[in-house]
Amino acid sequence: MEVADFMIHIKEMNLFEKMQLITNEIGVVEKGLQVRVTDKSSYKAVSERDVLDAVKPIEQKYRVFSLPISRRIIAQDVLEKVSEYNGKTSKTYTMYMRIETTYRFYNIDKPDEYIDTITYADGIDTGDKASGKAMTYADKYALMKAYKISTGDDPDKEASIDTDIEQKYQSVKATPEQIQKVKKLVRDTQAMLDHYNISKIEDLTLMQASDIIAKKGGSNG
Repeated sequence: MEVADFMIHIKEMNLFEKMQLITNEIGVVEKGLQVRVTDKSSYKAVSERDVLDAVKPIEQKYRVFSLPISRRIIAQDVLEKVSEYNGKTSKTYTMYMRIETTYRFYNIDKPDEYIDTITYADGIDTGDKASGKAMTYADKYALMKAYKISTGDDPDKEASIDTDIEQKYQSVKATPEQIQKVKKLVRDTQAMLDHYNISKIEDLTLMQASDIIAKKGGSNG
């Protein structure tokens, strides 16, 4: 197919067709980031740069433009950790933030045609970078989930390094907005209640509701 004909063909596609071709062409993004946990342990991860480098040229080729259109803080806290060493007590403070991001994919040739996806991400930092980390993770995973990008393994196999944060937020109840979204997304409510061993949907925790919405959240446009 000639270049001119190829461009005409692309411009005639709807957004779903374009995103399907992008998905097929990207395939697998290898983990290029080595994350150090302790002096003796580390793990590999996909960096934002890995994802953007894979996505940007293919989006340009198929004339799709994507960007975050809204962000909302749904949980935040400052956690204090007290340590003792040689009789001295010291305190460290860690900022925790969970952000809901709506990420939009536009058909450049038909700007009124778009698809939204919602992602949730946590940012944890001892300085002022918690919000930046949360935004970076949210954007990265929006692209990875929308284009079904594989990294070659299952992230559930890796234990979280932020166990103190997770334990603290296991008891935080879901927000009213999350509960409403879960009610819209989940058809078999009783099965969900049985799965989480709770008696009513309002007993869902913030993290449980976030996981449900992330897994079952659909697209619209």
